[in-house]
Amino acid sequence: MILGIIAFIAILNLPTIIKTYLIDDEPVAEVSPYPYLLNPSAELKALHFSDWSLEHLNGEWSLTKQSSLSPQELVERWSGLVGTEVDQDTFDGLKPQLTSPQTIEVWYRDQEEPQRITFYQTPQFWLLKNWQDQWIAVSVDPEYLLP
Repeated sequence: MILGIIAFIAILNLPTIIKTYLIDDEPVAEVSPYPYLLNPSAELKALHFSDWSLEHLNGEWSLTKQSSLSPQELVERWSGLVGTEVDQDTFDGLKPQLTSPQTIEVWYRDQEEPQRITFYQTPQFWLLKNWQDQWIAVSVDPEYLLP
């Protein structure tokens, strides 16, 4: 009888025991419904633009151009940048209005080659090719992303 009661209590506690000891709690990463410009799971090493750069040296970020923003703030803005995906038909329709493409070189830790981002800057939005080779549109003030 005593063994039956102990077995009954063990069965009642079985779900709690399984949750506690057998199932790993994986942290839930915050996922954006919009595509990221940069690879969110890779560690940034440097961002090189045509006339300025952001580099991670000796444990801190440095900027090669004077700015009212800190280098760390700029890195956070660029690494968290998301946009609206632009399909190929929409891009083809916009192409006649797009002039002078620019390129950003993005270096990640533990990668041999940089990611090269082509982008166009229009008065209304930026059009950028992200790390997944998708065109994304970002409506942002130039002062938000540039020093």
